[in-house]
Amino acid sequence: MRLVDSHCHPTEEGRCYDEREREAWIQRAQDVPLAHIAVMSTDTEDQALVARIADRYPDKVVPCFGFHPWTVHTISLHDPPPSAYEHYTELFGDAVPEKETLYAAWPTPISLAAALRQLEAYLSKYPHALVGEVGVDRSFRLPWPHTHPRQLTKLQTPLAHQMVILEAQVAVACRLRRSVSMHSVRSVGPTLEFLERARTWPSFATTPLVLHSCTMSAQSIQQVQRTHPNVYISFSTAVNGRQRHWKEQIQACDVSRLLCESDRSEWSVLADETRAVVETMQSALQMPSLEALADQLTNNFLAFACMNSSSDLTT
Repeated sequence: MRLVDSHCHPTEEGRCYDEREREAWIQRAQDVPLAHIAVMSTDTEDQALVARIADRYPDKVVPCFGFHPWTVHTISLHDPPPSAYEHYTELFGDAVPEKETLYAAWPTPISLAAALRQLEAYLSKYPHALVGEVGVDRSFRLPWPHTHPRQLTKLQTPLAHQMVILEAQVAVACRLRRSVSMHSVRSVGPTLEFLERARTWPSFATTPLVLHSCTMSAQSIQQVQRTHPNVYISFSTAVNGRQRHWKEQIQACDVSRLLCESDRSEWSVLADETRAVVETMQSALQMPSLEALADQLTNNFLAFACMNSSSDLTT
C-alpha cells in the first residue's frame, strides 16, 4: 500500500545527537516504509539537517525549508539586525522579568532579508523542495532556554510579527512556484484574512498551500476550500485525534485536496501514525477500500507537491 507522510519533523530527534549518532540516525530514514516523507524544517539550524537527509535519500525525502512560527522571534525586520537585547526588547518590551538573562540566552537575531536569502538558496538547490513549516500561532508561549523539563515564559511572539514573516515566505513560494505547508493554531480569523490578502498576489492561486494538522471547524474548512481552490487540508492523529468532531472535519474536505500526515519526529512511528490517519479517514468517508484511499491520498500529495514543472518526484 502506497502511503505518503505529508508533514513530519524528524530533525527534532536528529538535532539532539552528536555527529556519529546523527549519521546512524540519517541512515534509518531508508527503513521507513513510506513512499515519500515530507520533512519539515523550523529554523536556521535544522534546515541544514533537512538538506542532508534529502541528499542521502532524494527519491524518498521531500525537503521542506522555512521558519516555523515558534522560532520567528529570532528574526528581525531590520537589516542589518540590531543587538539581541534591542531586538527582543522591541518585540517583547522592557518590563519582562529577568529580561537580561532571557534575552542574552536567546539566539542572536538574523534579519528577515538574510532568512529569505537562505530560504531561496535552499529552494534553488532542491528543485522539488517545498516551503514549510511556516504559519501563525496564537497559543504558543516561548520557553526558557536550556530548561529540562521545558519551562515556559509568558511571552508570545506578536501576531503582527509572525504575519510579516509568514507573508514574506509565502511570497517567495509564489515567485518560485513552490508549495507551502502552513501551521495555524488558534488563528482561524488571521488565517482567513491572510488567505484573502494573498488571493491578490501574482501566482498565489496556482501555489498549493496545505493547512497541516488542521483544527478548523468543518464549516470553516468548507469555506476555505470553496473560496481557495489551491488550499489542501491535512490531518494527523497527533493533533486531530484529540478533537471531538474530527470525522465531521474530514467529511467537510474536498477529497481531491485531502492529505495525511504523522506530524511526528521519530522515524519509527511515521508509517504507523500515517496509516492510522488513513484508517480514520476511511471510516469517516465510508470508503470500502483502504488501499484505494491510500492511493487517492498519495496522488493528492503528488498533485500538491509537484505542480511546478521542475519537480522530479516519482512513485
